[in-house]
Amino acid sequence: MTLIDERDYYETVDRIIYRDELADWLPDRIFDVHTHAWLPEHCLRPISEERVGLVFEAESVSFEQLEEAYELLFPGKTVEYLVFGMPLTVIDREANNAYIAGEIDNRRVHGLYVPALDDDAEALWARIRAGRFAGFKPYLSYVTWKDLEAIRVIDYVTEAQLEVAHAHGLIIMLHVPRNTRLADPETLRDLEWIAARYPRANVILAHGGRAYSADLIERALKVVAHLPNMYFDLSNVQSHDVIAAILAAMPPGRVMYGSDLPVATVRGYLFMLNGQRVTITRKPFPWSISSAQPGQLRCTFMGYEQIRATKRACQSLGWDAAGVRALFYDIARALVDRALTYLA
Repeated sequence: MTLIDERDYYETVDRIIYRDELADWLPDRIFDVHTHAWLPEHCLRPISEERVGLVFEAESVSFEQLEEAYELLFPGKTVEYLVFGMPLTVIDREANNAYIAGEIDNRRVHGLYVPALDDDAEALWARIRAGRFAGFKPYLSYVTWKDLEAIRVIDYVTEAQLEVAHAHGLIIMLHVPRNTRLADPETLRDLEWIAARYPRANVILAHGGRAYSADLIERALKVVAHLPNMYFDLSNVQSHDVIAAILAAMPPGRVMYGSDLPVATVRGYLFMLNGQRVTITRKPFPWSISSAQPGQLRCTFMGYEQIRATKRACQSLGWDAAGVRALFYDIARALVDRALTYLA
């Protein structure tokens, strides 16, 4: 199974957008700091049974599918990436972690470990070393005893994870909770506590902190921009206003590209409407708005919409090619390299 279907449509619509709008603007080398892989045999139950809302249709994503997707999304480019499993309760976490570890070469392919909430620091450090991981991908889905809107960052980013990350300069890829997203007061307090107590833990706020509207991100940036170990990836952010706000507020070297594959291959557009996330898609899904007749909407990949928005934001801020190259490659490459110094 491929992540990119409708190949005729790809040739006549998607690839033309890439050729005319994106190819010459993007650097030759791209580092994707946020992508997922898991196999059908890792699924304990259907992914649709997970209570966390998801914005993709894939039941699994193999490394072969990832490589094909990168070739089709970015023809003519060299892509390196940071990959982790699908951190859901319906997935066999350890089998998925082992699959990721088996593909890590720490040249093109780098990985994060999905931890259990009860892992102690000694066990976590042993698993990081054994798999040659660059850090952790904790996730809120494992906090099963709380309502989703009651979950806090410190419920699933444990002190054991933070101790190991701080001691060794590792990465923590953080998907913040709640519909109030990065601007949530408790979330911001938790991030301030992490920054003060574990300053060598490098926290990447995934999806621009899930603050997909300018008002949310601008409130959050008043705090986050002053926390020196906080970074952003821009995966799924399709608002140029949000991206411009992040790029303008954050110190140099703290924002990077991420795709969130398989989400990047969904043809559609994601935005905020009156405080709620809305997704329009070419194909109808239970979680999206689409046309009455499938295929009527002329949508391209959400990954391309994200890069379109990034390009517009960079141009509005007067960024040159060196700044774009840093955003799409240099910053992530350097951060991962620092996280892997323990292998030297």
